[in-house]
Amino acid sequence: MRALADRLQSARRKGWFPSTPVFARHAPVSQADIAALEFRLGGPIPEDLRSWLLIMGFGDIDQALSFRSEWFQPVESGQLRGGFRFAQDELGNFYASAPSAGSVAFFPRSEPAYAMLSPSFRNFLEELERRDYKIIEWVNSLELTPYEWAAV
Repeated sequence: MRALADRLQSARRKGWFPSTPVFARHAPVSQADIAALEFRLGGPIPEDLRSWLLIMGFGDIDQALSFRSEWFQPVESGQLRGGFRFAQDELGNFYASAPSAGSVAFFPRSEPAYAMLSPSFRNFLEELERRDYKIIEWVNSLELTPYEWAAV
């Protein structure tokens, strides 16, 4: 996870003037913060997401994908019940960790649907890096499955 975090920390976008970092950190994350999140979520955060938070903290990737404490909320119904949301993008879509093995799912804000993005948080970040951190382009290419928000 350290090598992936180092690449993200050194990634920059060229603009009109000086280049800007792809990752903008807003707050550090401590072990106590992780414990508080896990208490709120009712279970453990997958190890790769935990490591990433401890290294990178809360922040934004490419001003499009936001990681904040308030986005960490349990998924209490539907096919991914027992998982939790952990990020939100600039369009208000959510990203969640599924209850089994920490795979990453996408929830669009515009319809009751979802799509599985990757088998792990590490794989999610690697694919996001491969796609030049263009999260909206990625999720716009997904085939969605209806999501049953009523308890399943």
